[in-house]
Amino acid sequence: MIIIGDDCLSKRFKQVLNMQESTSEVHEKYDGSYLLMDGLSKEEIMIMSESFDGADVPFDGIMVSATQTNREWTLEMIFEEAKQEARIMEQMYHLQMMIESTNGMDLNQLEPEHAAILKRALMDSYLMLMKEEYTYEQISAQARILEEALKGTEHLKQKERHHE
Repeated sequence: MIIIGDDCLSKRFKQVLNMQESTSEVHEKYDGSYLLMDGLSKEEIMIMSESFDGADVPFDGIMVSATQTNREWTLEMIFEEAKQEARIMEQMYHLQMMIESTNGMDLNQLEPEHAAILKRALMDSYLMLMKEEYTYEQISAQARILEEALKGTEHLKQKERHHE
């Protein structure tokens, strides 16, 4: 493992992957940590992720795997893309958790109009997640729609918890 600094941001990803020694440890442009990988299978990445999770100091950064396309990108382009993807994944997870929070909810206890709005928001949210291609703005807008539709359903969630 090598540590690279801001002085490598203009280098191509493929050049950085071939580096043998660490560079300057000045990291001012990006707050988070990035783990750059090449040649690992999905299984190996999962094993590595699990080992980070089990470690005393888990990796809290963004993992980036080399592809045919991104090898030609500069490191700065890689980091910007990875940062954007991480924001999308975080918002996607938030949307998924909101959908899951409705499991077991009896929508018949809502006013028919509210139930219809919530059902539509849930279906649109689910379809968006299944599509797997969306921008941060699209998924954020859908999360706001679902949050709005979920207003006034807190009592249904509380009743469900009492039945457990």
